[in-house]
Amino acid sequence: MERKRHAKYRPKFNMRFVHHRRRIILGAFLLVVLLAMAGVWVVKNQQRGARLALAPYPVHGCVIDQENGIIDFNSLQKQHISFVYLNATTGATYFDDSFNTNYSRIQSTDLKVGIVHNFSFQKRPKAQLRFISQKVKSNTGQLPVVIRVSYYGDYNAKRVDWKKAGPNLADLVKLLANYYGQAVVIKTTPAIKRQLDPTYIKQSKFWLEEPQIKKHNWRVQFVEYDAEQKFKNDHSDLELPVSYFNGSQKTWNEQTN
Repeated sequence: MERKRHAKYRPKFNMRFVHHRRRIILGAFLLVVLLAMAGVWVVKNQQRGARLALAPYPVHGCVIDQENGIIDFNSLQKQHISFVYLNATTGATYFDDSFNTNYSRIQSTDLKVGIVHNFSFQKRPKAQLRFISQKVKSNTGQLPVVIRVSYYGDYNAKRVDWKKAGPNLADLVKLLANYYGQAVVIKTTPAIKRQLDPTYIKQSKFWLEEPQIKKHNWRVQFVEYDAEQKFKNDHSDLELPVSYFNGSQKTWNEQTN
């Protein structure tokens, strides 16, 4: 009897507070669920948009260096990768430790392979060619030799003198093309391309580092559209920069076979 009397006179605002708090928690939970669903929808929509944009460019490849560790190239090939560029040399002093191992292991696959040399604003073209030929030897693969041009250290957009660097790069392009008998492609950003094309680089094609998937003219051979795409590599995730060939499968086959 005493318990019923206490229950009868229990303050009503307590129950209202409890119900109000439950509604807030439920509302917050529903909001989180809706936001999560919206996020999933946005991601899937973006992925679908990327697949549609990439449809005209079915040939994809990536660049690999020693930071990526041991690569399962057969697994990479099964994940719709058609070509691989191996980071090889920088200037006239640095040689990628994983180059020889990767070049040897990739021969057991059907992947097309090429090499990347990182251009130095400090070293002379002949010194860079000498270093490349000593380290890489004849292991340049079937694809064009790539020279990557990027700012580094104190060599930023304000400090680089393109009136000096431009002719040096053009000389290195000629030296490499003559030495190896292969085409040379310049890998760089759209901003640096504007400094080079057509004042210093008149014939060689470009590999643009640009996150947009779109049609380019014939001077662009590759486009790096994703700097960190995930791949499965020996039961773990591996992030690699991925590019597409600016052309059809038929054109690719004609140029690489």
